Amino acid sequence: MEFLSARAVDYVSRDVANDGEAQRRFEALAAPSLPVVATSDRWVPGVDLTQVAELLELPFEPAPALPAAVLIDRLRLGLATAVSLAGQFPVANLRDKLPNRNRTVLALANHVVEIAAGYLEVVAGRDFDVDISAAIPSQELSPDELAERSRNIAAALRIPQDAKAQVQTFFGPTTLHAVLERTTWHVAQHTRQLAALLKGLGLQPVAELADEHLEGLPLPAELWQ
Repeated sequence: MEFLSARAVDYVSRDVANDGEAQRRFEALAAPSLPVVATSDRWVPGVDLTQVAELLELPFEPAPALPAAVLIDRLRLGLATAVSLAGQFPVANLRDKLPNRNRTVLALANHVVEIAAGYLEVVAGRDFDVDISAAIPSQELSPDELAERSRNIAAALRIPQDAKAQVQTFFGPTTLHAVLERTTWHVAQHTRQLAALLKGLGLQPVAELADEHLEGLPLPAELWQ
C-alpha cells in the first residue's frame, strides 16, 4: 500500500481475513499467498514491487542492493538485537497482541528468528516457497530458547559463494542475493517493531538498530506497513 500511495495510485485495500467477498476474489485468483495486487483481469504478488510496477505501468527503479557481506553483518545484528529485545519483555506482556494483528509479541520474536532460519534452508537448496516466506515455527520458543537458536543461526550464516545463483520463489525466479536482502530487511523491520512495543510499555531497549544499520535496506517507511 505504501508503494502505491507514494505514487498517487487509486486503490482499494481489502481485508481477506474479515471480508467474505474479498476472500472469494482471492480464492478465484488462485494466488499462492498474500499480499496480492490485482486489476480487473490480472494479478501479481504484492511482495515483488517490480511486478507491481509493470502491472500498473509505473516507473520504478529499485535501488542497488547492499553487498552480500554487509547484508550478512546486518542480518546477524538484527537477529541479536531482536532476541535481546524479546528478553526484555515482562513475561506477562509476551502474550500481548500486536497493533491490528492477530500475533503476539512472543510469536513475532519467533517469526524473526524463523525468517533467518528459512534463509539458511534456501542456501541449502530449498525453494523460497510460501512456507519459507511465512516463517512460522513448528514450536514456539521462549526468549531464552530463541537466543540460543539465534546464536546457532548467526554462526551458520556465510557470505554466499554465488550470490547471483538463481532461486525459485513463490513469486518467480530471483537471485540468492535478493533473498538475502529480503531476509535482512524483513528481520530489521520486525526488530524495529519489537523496540517500539517495548518503548510502549515504558521500557528503554538495551539494544536497538540505529539509522546506520537500516541505511540502504528497502524498508517500509511505516512501522506497521
